[in-house]
Amino acid sequence: MSYNSSTEANCVSSEDIKKDEESNFDLVLKEKWMEAQKNGVFRYILNIQDWKILEGKYHFLVQLNIDRGYKRRSPENIISMNQPFNEKDFNFTKLVSEEQIMNLNNTDKDDIIAINASPIEYCHSLLLPQRCKQLPQLVTKHSLVKAVELFSLSLSSYIRVAFNSLCAFASVNHLHWHLYYLKWRMLLEYIDLEEYAGPIQILGNYPAKGFCIKYSNVQNMDDFVNWAFLIINYLQNNQIAHNIYITRGKSNIKENKEEYRDVRIYIWARKSSQGAKDIHAFNLAACELFGHLSIKSKEAYENVTEEYVTRALREATEETFSSVAAKIKALVESQINAVAVQKQTV
Repeated sequence: MSYNSSTEANCVSSEDIKKDEESNFDLVLKEKWMEAQKNGVFRYILNIQDWKILEGKYHFLVQLNIDRGYKRRSPENIISMNQPFNEKDFNFTKLVSEEQIMNLNNTDKDDIIAINASPIEYCHSLLLPQRCKQLPQLVTKHSLVKAVELFSLSLSSYIRVAFNSLCAFASVNHLHWHLYYLKWRMLLEYIDLEEYAGPIQILGNYPAKGFCIKYSNVQNMDDFVNWAFLIINYLQNNQIAHNIYITRGKSNIKENKEEYRDVRIYIWARKSSQGAKDIHAFNLAACELFGHLSIKSKEAYENVTEEYVTRALREATEETFSSVAAKIKALVESQINAVAVQKQTV
């Protein structure tokens, strides 16, 4: 099915967002995803056997998903941030037609949405930008624009979009973003952020320190994408592993209202993880850094505590964040100064 993303994605945040609202995009995506599940296209039927909110201040959501550990495709062996695309390995040009559920406003099927055949949550799908160009798992400006556009097509306050870089638990070295619905209220939708530089803020009061851009802090969608890409591109150019998570957030966290009209892009610089990830263990990718943990072992699920998760988050991010924070701040301030000079000369 072809879907026009440019005509409907006219804004990122909307006054129309309500907790259980659905757009035409939401309805079509859910219909196509459920149809694929009914037709047996997935490696397993999504079955979250158990869930819990860990006791403590961070309210981590933990879900037991044993099937994902044992029935998913074996992850690729990632050894470098510069690892080139290899057409001999599994990649998304090899998807069967039944896995491709939406074509985003083009005739050559170059920007598509496909199911994730090993889902972690409801409607877990993949955004595959410029799929036929066989690009490695590096964020391009085009792919970030598409991810934000896709996000803005939804009216659900539970829509989530995520990206794992190479050496940050990406499973396939072919450009892709994750998309799913997580029907839980999460801490990072409303947590206080610290001022940093320009529109960029810091996620400081949290075990995984990172950068955040809120849509309410910028002028328009172009600025939103450009500021996020400035940080992401710095990390890519310096071969620093990273994870990205896009979520709706409260416009005014001081008001006790269930309104999630803002959008936040979180970016974590993190310790590099090389080799094929252990599909049976606890892996810290974008969802886990956000506070949504999918665990594949019943024993690990029963024993996990907030203290354990907190320690793991800090070990993955603290040292790397400290090493890049000043450099990225200087980069942001330099960009602000360049824009100011440009305005003066116009």
